[in-house]
Amino acid sequence: MFIDRDGLLALHDYNLYANRLMLDVAAQLTEDELVRESSPSHGVVRAVLNHMVACEAFFLTSCRGNTDLKFNSSELPGPDDICRYWDELRYEQRDYISSLDKNDLARGVSLSLRDRPYHLPIWQLMTQALIHSTHHCGELSIMLTEIGYPMPTLDIIQDFFQQSG
Repeated sequence: MFIDRDGLLALHDYNLYANRLMLDVAAQLTEDELVRESSPSHGVVRAVLNHMVACEAFFLTSCRGNTDLKFNSSELPGPDDICRYWDELRYEQRDYISSLDKNDLARGVSLSLRDRPYHLPIWQLMTQALIHSTHHCGELSIMLTEIGYPMPTLDIIQDFFQQSG
């Protein structure tokens, strides 16, 4: 299996669509709702949001060959801050993915996750970054609905409908 540049760009665009829906809903939360314990993975909405953006940044910088990501989630205390950071990151992701050719996508990258070394091709790492956020958007959809902020559907077909006009 291999995801080419166009496939990654389609995943990127969907990830942007899903993240924007989720951030629009999260922006309505009060401080108490942002920190209400409700997630089995990261505890609270704010922590899940920070985890998502940090992972996307980590995988992008890893693919670029930079392993010294200095991401501090305390720099992004709320959805507005996370949204601003993600807006910058999405352009970097799109530019990076757009610059890749087939050889670049197949090039291996070494990284460490949970103190284990891995060597994976760039296409797999970028796919992980984008699909990982989708996983957490689903988790946030449940969390936000439970506290009274139901999200619209995250189905990719909705994004395709919007793109097609």
